[in-house]
Amino acid sequence: MIFLAAGLLWLPGWISITGQQNPSGYDSYLKPAEINTKLQDLNRRYSADTRLVKLAVSPGGSTLNILEISKGGKKNPAVLVVANMEGSYPLASMGALYLADLVLSQPETYNDLNWYILPCGNPDGAERYFSRPLYMDGRNQLPHNEDLDDQTDEDGYNDLNGDGFITQMRVKDPGGEWVVSEADPRIMRRADPSKGETGVYKMYSEGIDDDGDGSYNEDPPGGVDVSINFPHLFRPFSKTGGLWPGSTEETYQLMKYAYGHPEIAMTFAFGSSDFCISPPGSGRRGSADFDKIKIPERIAARFGADPDRTYTMKEIMEMVQPMLPQGMEVTESMISSFLGLGAMVNPMDADLAFYKELSDKYKAHLKDKKFTDERLNAEPDRDGSFELWAYYHLGLPSFTMNLFTLPKVKEEKKESPDITPEKIGAMSNEEFVALGQEKLDAFLKETGAPSQYNGAMMITMIESGRITPKQMEAMLKQLPPKKEPGELDPKSRAFLAFNDKELDGKGFVNWESYKHPALGEVEIGGTVPFAENTPPAQMIDSLLKIQVPYVTELAKNLPRLSILEAKTKELGGGVVRLEVWIRNENLLPFPTAMGERNQQPGPAILLVEGKDLEFLDGLPRTPVNKVGGKQNHKSEWLIRTDKPSEITIRLTSPNAWGDVKTVKTGS
Repeated sequence: MIFLAAGLLWLPGWISITGQQNPSGYDSYLKPAEINTKLQDLNRRYSADTRLVKLAVSPGGSTLNILEISKGGKKNPAVLVVANMEGSYPLASMGALYLADLVLSQPETYNDLNWYILPCGNPDGAERYFSRPLYMDGRNQLPHNEDLDDQTDEDGYNDLNGDGFITQMRVKDPGGEWVVSEADPRIMRRADPSKGETGVYKMYSEGIDDDGDGSYNEDPPGGVDVSINFPHLFRPFSKTGGLWPGSTEETYQLMKYAYGHPEIAMTFAFGSSDFCISPPGSGRRGSADFDKIKIPERIAARFGADPDRTYTMKEIMEMVQPMLPQGMEVTESMISSFLGLGAMVNPMDADLAFYKELSDKYKAHLKDKKFTDERLNAEPDRDGSFELWAYYHLGLPSFTMNLFTLPKVKEEKKESPDITPEKIGAMSNEEFVALGQEKLDAFLKETGAPSQYNGAMMITMIESGRITPKQMEAMLKQLPPKKEPGELDPKSRAFLAFNDKELDGKGFVNWESYKHPALGEVEIGGTVPFAENTPPAQMIDSLLKIQVPYVTELAKNLPRLSILEAKTKELGGGVVRLEVWIRNENLLPFPTAMGERNQQPGPAILLVEGKDLEFLDGLPRTPVNKVGGKQNHKSEWLIRTDKPSEITIRLTSPNAWGDVKTVKTGS
């Protein structure tokens, strides 16, 4: 595409300095079909350790393939990696391919850890990056009647000026809400009525009213935004989210795959959000406050609760626990479901602790690789996204990475002004007069003082004794602040700087007049689609080789359970006490606090095996529900055995490894 042909490398501070062998050949963006070809090539080259799984076929006919990487096909704990669920982040797909290439080139990364990698979760949306005219729309090709008329997908975009891009149209209108930014005439901003501003323009996406209903481009081809079609915080009745969670094949089959692979211990998504830099947000407002829960009157009597007061979740759990059968534990999920409290909307505090620690490690990783340019924040996670579903529903640590956001514009350091109201207040009369008329006039102009104020007048006031410098300070501070021309927002500033310096101006279409068949005289222009979130192809390799390797480092923090110690103590009469300590060797807890809350994933299992064992206390099959990061968990049994024997303790978990130890009883 034109703006990517700029051929400029934006590399200061971004060059990777590593000793490891990195994959090569990542210098262009690949179409979904080309991504599948790359996966097939990796599958052929590493046939003993890979398997290519056809996950689904999109409405547009593209195949979604997952590359499974496992040493000799063994069933080890796994990391599920998805990319470009949004369909509008081509760099994300390249990141997932790069990761697959990197893992396979370093056998130690998958010696006892499996990787399941889906490089293109939304091929229909991804295909639009390679189509003309170019426009950003992450929906798949499932037909959908957005404007609820008698036609479907009939009012799409039109490239009126023939430049190959769908940009914007601005037209002067008394009812307009937009004005041209004073800071840069390329940028449009909303008028601010509170400042006395009146809108001048109405804004439209480039096109015509194909179906004659008075609206423009309101029903373009396309149906479901795959990236927000997952269950957690799914928004019904939206134009792009789908009819129900999992209503499109790409989402449904991915969820089915995840549930069918209980060995998945972590998920990772390349795309719009970035949990590696910024831990998941905790500011959502849900339908229920879990610290102030009212128990309905019909239920309160059963618990001996007061329906007129509020309770914390912990208080309710303590009330309910005695009512449950022995051995059954009450959970927050159980209470939430029973009382109809609605979905959790914010991460658990205990989980935010490890997210923050790992975020700090990632930032240190970037600093070590000289990746120091300050970038704009990534987009926040969206309701109905894969990453939220994986955390809140699967209970897994869920990480994301946005491989490119615009570099911030560095603020120029301003020198401290020679004159300020505070400095004037500290002066004597003589010092003030010595400033002179010229300096005072310049100061007043800079501060935006009304025109009737001038240096000569101020000097006269001080010399005549009508006012002191301290009173002058107070007077100056009461003046209204200088009205600055409309400043650009940080994103617009960052984009224009990047466009002008790195894209040779080709990321923006300058406004030009066009005779519109319905609107009359309009101007067409604006940001080229993908110019803000997709860097030139020449930058792909340098961005990936710095950031993507951290994913393999992140996986080293997965919970790994082992038997730290197992011992028996003879109590007499053939009875022994068996004590077993389980150790979680790594940082991440087993499971996450969210996983503990909703009992997903399942517990690890301790199996106690031997001949002629009678369990007096404890069971031969014992669940291990929780082991914190870098912590131990103790289990114990009372067992009778009539003769000396061996007891084998097996710790099994599909997603946290396991261990085996044997102890002897008797003499």
